[in-house]
Amino acid sequence: MTAAVAEAAGERFVIAPEEKRRRWLRVAWGVLFSTAIVAVVALDHARDPQPATRGLLWSVVLVLTVANLGNLFFLLRYLRRIPHHHIELTPGRLRFVTGAECSELDLAQVAAIRLFKRWGRLQHIQLVLRNNRGIRLEGYRDLPRLAALLQGALPPDRLLS
Repeated sequence: MTAAVAEAAGERFVIAPEEKRRRWLRVAWGVLFSTAIVAVVALDHARDPQPATRGLLWSVVLVLTVANLGNLFFLLRYLRRIPHHHIELTPGRLRFVTGAECSELDLAQVAAIRLFKRWGRLQHIQLVLRNNRGIRLEGYRDLPRLAALLQGALPPDRLLS
C-alpha cells in the first residue's frame, strides 16, 4: 500500500454528470440510425411492393424496435441506479457500492491494468483479473486520479498500455 492509497482511503468516485448525457446521446443516435434504415427499406417497399419487401420491412421494423427498446430499458435502469453508486479504493481492495449492495474486489486478483486514451484523454480503465475476466471502469468523475491511485496500489509490472 502506498501513501497515496492510504490518503485516498474512503474517497468516493461517483459517475460524472457528463456520462448521463453521453449515454442519452448514444440512445438518440441509435434511434436516428434505426429510423433512417426503416425509411430506406420503406422507400424500397413503396417503389417495389412485393411480398418479399413487405416481409423485409416488417422484420427490420420489429428488430430495430426491439433493439431500441432494449437500449432504452438498460439506459433507464442505469440512470435509476447511478445516483446511489460509487466506488472506493481502500488498502488492498476496490469496493463497488450501489445503494445497499456492496461488492469488493481484492486487488491481488488484478493481473493487469490497462488505460485506454483517446486524443490524449483517459476514456476508461480496464482491470484484467487473473481468471481472464475484465472490469471496465468508465464515466467516473476524476478518472485520471482513480487510475493513478490504482497504479499506485498495484505493482508496476501490472500496467499495460
